[in-house]
Amino acid sequence: MISLLYVDDEPALLDVCRLFLEQEGDISVATIASVSEALTLIATGKFDAIISDYQMPDIDGITFLRTIRRQHPDMPFILFTGRGREEVVIEAINSGADSYVQKGGDPRSQFKELTHLIRQIVRRRKAETELRLMKFSVDHASEGIVWMRINGEITYYNDAICTMLGYTPQEFSGLSVTDIRPGLSHFSLSSGWSTLLTRKCAIIEEILIKKDGSFLPVELVLNYNEQGSESQIFAFVRDISERRRSEQELKEAFHQLMLNEDGLQQQFEELKKSDYAIRDIGQRYQMLSGETEDWIWECNPDGRITSASEQVQEILGYSPAEMRGKVFVDLLAPGDTARIAPELILVIEKKEAFRSLQLRAVHRDGREVTLELTGMPVLSREGVFSGFYGIARDVSRNDPLLTAHSGRVPGCGPLLEQTGDAIFVADAQNGMLIDANQKALHLVRRTLPEILAMRESALHPDGGEGHQLDQILQQCENDSGVFEEVIVDRDGNRIPVIASTKLLQVADRQLRIGIYHDISDLRAIQDTLREKTGELDRFFTTGPDLLCILDAGGRFLRLNPAGEALLGCPARKENVRSLVEIVHPDDRAATRTILQHMGWGGKAVTFVNRITYPDGSCRWLEWRAFMSGRKQIYAVARDLTEQRKVEHALALANRKLNLLADLTRHDIRNKLTVLVGYLDLFRNCPAEPYFSMYTEKINETVSAISAQVEFTRVYQNLGTSSPGWFSVDDLFCKVCRQLEVPSGSFSSTPDGWEVFTDSLIDRVFYTLVDNALRHGTTLTEIRRSAHETPDGLVVVIEDNGIGIAQGDKERIFGKEPGNFSGHSHNLFLVREILSITGITIRETGRAGKGARFEMHVPKGMYRVFEPVPDQRSGPLPAPDFITPTHHNHTS
Repeated sequence: MISLLYVDDEPALLDVCRLFLEQEGDISVATIASVSEALTLIATGKFDAIISDYQMPDIDGITFLRTIRRQHPDMPFILFTGRGREEVVIEAINSGADSYVQKGGDPRSQFKELTHLIRQIVRRRKAETELRLMKFSVDHASEGIVWMRINGEITYYNDAICTMLGYTPQEFSGLSVTDIRPGLSHFSLSSGWSTLLTRKCAIIEEILIKKDGSFLPVELVLNYNEQGSESQIFAFVRDISERRRSEQELKEAFHQLMLNEDGLQQQFEELKKSDYAIRDIGQRYQMLSGETEDWIWECNPDGRITSASEQVQEILGYSPAEMRGKVFVDLLAPGDTARIAPELILVIEKKEAFRSLQLRAVHRDGREVTLELTGMPVLSREGVFSGFYGIARDVSRNDPLLTAHSGRVPGCGPLLEQTGDAIFVADAQNGMLIDANQKALHLVRRTLPEILAMRESALHPDGGEGHQLDQILQQCENDSGVFEEVIVDRDGNRIPVIASTKLLQVADRQLRIGIYHDISDLRAIQDTLREKTGELDRFFTTGPDLLCILDAGGRFLRLNPAGEALLGCPARKENVRSLVEIVHPDDRAATRTILQHMGWGGKAVTFVNRITYPDGSCRWLEWRAFMSGRKQIYAVARDLTEQRKVEHALALANRKLNLLADLTRHDIRNKLTVLVGYLDLFRNCPAEPYFSMYTEKINETVSAISAQVEFTRVYQNLGTSSPGWFSVDDLFCKVCRQLEVPSGSFSSTPDGWEVFTDSLIDRVFYTLVDNALRHGTTLTEIRRSAHETPDGLVVVIEDNGIGIAQGDKERIFGKEPGNFSGHSHNLFLVREILSITGITIRETGRAGKGARFEMHVPKGMYRVFEPVPDQRSGPLPAPDFITPTHHNHTS
């Protein structure tokens, strides 16, 4: 509705103008007799245009026009002037008037011209406003927009592309496509243009060069457009540098995962080598135990010898059994008893380690032997002192091998130093450390004397992550064990290690050798990797879009919660599904081809397909995917369903509007022709009976025009409301009652079928029954039935009238049906209404036997609802745009 303000000081002219303009129905006129009142009304109301007389007592039309242009620059303004005032017209045009109309002449022609002019100006201003809004939207869009010719000349661009490439709009205006696309020649530009001509549109990824010489990765959406004789390409430019950076970071993260996996494998191999070294050391320890000439001894807290190795027989002449129960004081030479005995007693009381304690003992045969003693305290698991163990060497022989440090296992020092890991040697029975290599001393930041005075349990922290001695012993029940451990250095710093232990039997003593591999750096890498993986997991699980990992065959390996909700298929190990399985059957072949030909180069691929659900519905998804070196596909998808719906709705709306315009022009033109014809006849024959007859015809024609206009209003809403479920039995019975069909002349089986269709379905049934009554001639019965077929449900409406000729069965559904026994284009509208939800209709009757209309409802669009007996709805009134016609029927 066009809202118009008419300002004139002549009241009669105001009324006449309002009547003429408002009789069209789409213009609403507010009339004002003075300019001052008009300005007040304009400030408080909303008008689409202003018509003003020129000559008025208070303020003339030109002054009024200039005031409007200052306050409302875009308001359409038409000046109403008298004839012979050309200078006023020129001044009005120069002051900003949109047009003018001269008073005088035929009022009907004058106001018809004014009406046409108003509509034209309002439409033009509306189009200009929409164009400005569109240009503003394009200029201020967040993505780059460019129009270009075949030679690369840029004809239009927005601010976003200038900002994206670092140019000012003035600088960008002098550029060509070859200036922002590196390496693009005129030959390749022409070749690309030819390719686009065949495809009409394309989506590609390109590299553009910025003003500072740097490169910018972009995604180009190209569309070919013909404008008269000139062809151009519209390019939508999206900056994908952040997406490229994210993809690169994701690749680097997975590359780092692979490197760490290789590092762990290398650590494992080194650990295996360390285990082999332990076995070698154990064998060497056993060999040295058998070959050494040292006497290995143990004593209780009182200093009495409880154990002695076989070497004591060679050194002192006593067997190991004879040595049990003796004390070292009993063995001393008479000259050393007074000097050494107090020192030995003091050492035992201190319960501390000692070494290089020399004394002279008496051999069994009476000769003196110089011994060098080294002893270590023995502690139980509870930390209770239980004696000493140690080595006694006959230094009187002056054997160079015996000059080695007495606290270490003879002959094994060089062997321990050859390995690259820390090695500790402990007595398996009391847990005292008896040897360590330099790597071990460096690891715990201690000296060898400090190590020899410690128990093995002192290397481990109290509580926390470290294994205690009893746990280590449990690991070693089968002579060896490999496990992760934590040891502490002198300052209490915790050092993560991988420990490998081995139990060895040296003579009658059991030793435990532990190899400790420092994994501090590996733990730091694992922590960093765990943090990065956690960040990736959070991004993966909290993202709003579908994110997934597929194998080369398209099976889901991982799917984020948003993807599970969208696809309706949780990707679990026990329920792994393939992407191809849930894709719409029409898209499976293309999707499978894309997955099979996806390269390993990391190049991303974009494709669109439909996902189906168990209820038969589907959604459109746009995928962005690439394949990693491990033959895994990383993909992200976004839902395009709503966008597709909007596009479909827009296309349907355009189609409906065009159809509505065609039908409206066609029918109203015909009705007006009839109306004019009857009016001419009425003028020539005013007497009865022609007066009453022609008046009735004119009224019928006017009523028909009004009904057609109202129907166009209804048809305009076709498909805009949501479809619903409708009972075909109820629809048929209600329509028959509306058309006053006698109850014995129609029949319908209450079979309970319901169809899912547009809300104008009652218009379909009304038209079919009405046409049968109008054109059946010999009709005495009309029936409704339905039956199910393998392809869907068939709803039948048939009668026993004269039927429809074979050549007209399809023509009756056309836009221009012609004169087929009075059929109108309503059957064309019937087919349009049904097609909204996929229902088709055809006529299958036999001429002379009756008409038969079959409506085919596809599967999923119908259902059975068991009706309650004897509970049918009563008749509904006819729609307000239909005038029921009374029919005579033959019983």
